[in-house]
Amino acid sequence: MISQQTRTPAPLRNVLYELALAKVVPDAEVLDEFVRRYPEHAAELTDFAIELAVDAAATAADAQTEPVPTGDSVAVSKAMSRFQNRLYAVQQEAATQGRQPVIVDNPFLSLDRTGLRAIGQRLNANNVFVMKLRDRQIDEKTMTPGFQCLVAEELKVPMNVVVTHFSGPVEIQAGIHFKADGKPEAGAKQTFEEAVRSSGLTPEQETYLLSL
Repeated sequence: MISQQTRTPAPLRNVLYELALAKVVPDAEVLDEFVRRYPEHAAELTDFAIELAVDAAATAADAQTEPVPTGDSVAVSKAMSRFQNRLYAVQQEAATQGRQPVIVDNPFLSLDRTGLRAIGQRLNANNVFVMKLRDRQIDEKTMTPGFQCLVAEELKVPMNVVVTHFSGPVEIQAGIHFKADGKPEAGAKQTFEEAVRSSGLTPEQETYLLSL
């Protein structure tokens, strides 16, 4: 009798990174291969491949005049950033055509104090930093694609929910607060690095978050 080994599901962000690196513009053959290998991420892989293909056609002219960055991390980061931006734009356009506003609930509001603390631990951060994420105090344009993928994965929500949430205005939530050096105030957003550096994180935590 031949025993079958159960494969441990791969994290979504790792699978998307791998697809982005497999080919500059994923084709049907590459997509089929990844769907067979990671059936649990079939929908996300398909959406990602389509967006990369559409965006590659739109940016072909710019690629001829601009220097091409080197290094896998830069290529993946740009690919993920394009994917996020185009996905958000497509959803906004679809909502406009359907005459229905895009309403995305704050994915952090369903978490109580214990839940927020647990998310902070899984992100290798602390409660102060998590509150900044919850209250949209960080400029989403300065967040790395890898970090946003990690947040979506840990919250168990689609990437577009996270992207849309972070792009909203600062909104200090009442009810759940943790002790911090200063009282949070609604105002200008911090850059991702500023938020990391000013949240009382350990040097190891700062290095980890800024390396995503």
